[in-house]
Amino acid sequence: MVAEIRRCQRTGVRSTNWQTVLLQRSSWLLLLTLMISGLSVPVTAAGQQAEDLDTTIQHLITYVRESHVNFERNISRHDSVEAAAHIEKKYQHFKGKIDTPEQFIELCATASLVTGKQYFIIDEQGNEMPSGDWLNAELVRYRLQNVHNREQLTHEKWPASRE
Repeated sequence: MVAEIRRCQRTGVRSTNWQTVLLQRSSWLLLLTLMISGLSVPVTAAGQQAEDLDTTIQHLITYVRESHVNFERNISRHDSVEAAAHIEKKYQHFKGKIDTPEQFIELCATASLVTGKQYFIIDEQGNEMPSGDWLNAELVRYRLQNVHNREQLTHEKWPASRE
């Protein structure tokens, strides 16, 4: 990643652009690693992810609320508490149409349905990133953490046999 940052700096790419590029590439690398290693989220017979949908969505809403970043929505800025409340309201409206966390992000936290304008997060340094990219990266991190936690529970439950 350091080489990528240096290349972006040499070519004059603004910090917000290279940070977005890095986050997107990192997210894809994490997903690819999960798929290759066989640690992807289990799938049920119905083809839906076995993860608890509401728990995952509530984690993402809490992540927004506790992030201390600003959200730009329809040209106005909102703090993380206001943004989480807005996303929660949209979630309650679309709950029956959401089958995956990715659908939640797309329908509730990516863009205005009225204006079509994309939502952005703005960190303390003033860097902007599309909110969908930011939340999808957190979703990948959350899933990785849950896979790791399940593996630890399995090892604690079934210790290696002693010979």
